[in-house]
Formats: sequence, structure tokens, C-alpha cells
Amino acid sequence: MFDVDCECGKCGAKITQLPFQPSGDRPVYCGDCNRAHREQRNSDRGERRMFDVDVACSGCGTKITQLPFEPRDTSNLLCKECYLKNKDA
Repeated sequence: MFDVDCECGKCGAKITQLPFQPSGDRPVYCGDCNRAHREQRNSDRGERRMFDVDVACSGCGTKITQLPFEPRDTSNLLCKECYLKNKDA
């Protein structure tokens, strides 16, 4: 945590600690205003759309039934576990 002496850019509340060092070129927000902004942003996005598919994972053969995107090519799809393993490699 960083000790700071600044005001919330929205409500004017005094802020004494932040989990990051502010750069000074953008306003900072108190925990309550930041939380409210995050909740508003998430509600504006709506629910994530899922697409029903019936394909096998190209890594392990596990059946994949839903994806967060509509695939154009199903020949090289990975299940979540294989995707995460390959992502870290």
C-alpha cells in the first residue's frame, strides 16, 4: 500500500492509502466510488453470451458444449483446462 494525501475525484473524500502509486495525470477514487463505478460498468455490459457447440477438445478430447465466442473453425479448439495449460507454457 502507498501512503498518499489526495481527494476522491468523484465525492471529495480524503484518501490516505492506495494499492498503487498514483501518477497524478488521472483522478483517483475512494473505495466506495470505485466500487459503485465497477458495479455500474458491469451492469452496462450485461450477461456474457455463450454459444452452444458440440466439439471435442483438440488437446485432450474432452467434449466442449459451450464457448464464450462463436467459433469460425472448430478443428483446433481447446477446453478451458488445455487452454490454461498452453497459455502458461
